[in-house]
Formats: sequence, C-alpha cells, structure tokens
Amino acid sequence: MRALIPILALSCVAGAAQAQDYRALTQANDAERVAAEAAARQRDIALTNELSALQARAQSEQHLSDLAALRARPTLPSVVLDPNAPPPVIDTSKLAAIPDATLADSNAKVRAAADNRK
Repeated sequence: MRALIPILALSCVAGAAQAQDYRALTQANDAERVAAEAAARQRDIALTNELSALQARAQSEQHLSDLAALRARPTLPSVVLDPNAPPPVIDTSKLAAIPDATLADSNAKVRAAADNRK
C-alpha cells in the first residue's frame, strides 16, 4: 500500500500535465516571455536612471571643484631685488621708432576728422 501512494501521486501529476491543451501552454509561455521582457525593460530603465544620476553628480562635483579653483588666489612669487645691483640697461635701438613728422601728420588728420562732425 505504501508503495502505491507515490506511484499514484506521480501518475496524477503526469496525467494533469498531459491534460493541459497546447493553447494554454502556449499562452502561459507567451505570458512568461512578456513578463520577462517587461522585467528586463524595467531593469534597463533603472540602470539608465542610475547612470544619469551618477553622471549628473560627477558633473556637479567637477563644476564645484572648478569654482573652488577659480576662487583660490594664486600665490605670487616673491622677487628679491638686490639693493646694490646696478640698474638695467635698455637698448633703445631695438625699440619701435616713428618719425616726429609722421606722428604730427597723423595727429593732424585725426583732429581734422574729429572737427568735421555734422
């Protein structure tokens, strides 16, 4: 009798599986596939949202550190001059030279144009 109970239980389960029609099995498989796709889509959306939040946080931290760097005053190097050093020598031949006549002519033209207002 004890040996018949497990055999009887297995035969009932096998009979129930055989009793399902093909249409119900297909609908169940389709529903499972749709649910899996929806779950995958939700995971994708959650990951995308998390990635966007992380990118926004990283950009905010970068902008804040840029602002902090702009607020910091640079340290100017201190130049120690020797009080006994001779003054620097400037070679004036290498400086730009404009003849006085050219400067006077340019000045006269500018004044004439300024006086010719309507």
